[in-house]
Amino acid sequence: MAVSFKTLAVTATIALGSILGVNAASAAPITAAPMTDGASPLVKVDYYRRDYYRPPYRPAPACTPGQAASKASRMGLYNTRVVVNRNVVRVAGWKRGYRTAVVFARAPGCPVVR
Repeated sequence: MAVSFKTLAVTATIALGSILGVNAASAAPITAAPMTDGASPLVKVDYYRRDYYRPPYRPAPACTPGQAASKASRMGLYNTRVVVNRNVVRVAGWKRGYRTAVVFARAPGCPVVR
């Protein structure tokens, strides 16, 4: 199998270039260039506020009148009146032109009783 002179010359040139390139790169002195000049300093902007504190989420231990009224409003009641008893929260109001009432339990999340 005959190898042409042209192929041999290209291979030798690539090998010689890679050897010289590696030596030149490794022999180059490493200098630390300053990141800024006097006119425009490099400023790191930190958007995260470390002084901001948010307490951990804890649901209310019982259904409050405001939570019951808000849930009744999402259910479609308007002009609501809230009556709080020991175990239930009753929200009365209007829905589609008719007077209606919803009773919520005093548990977290205000589950609907009737």
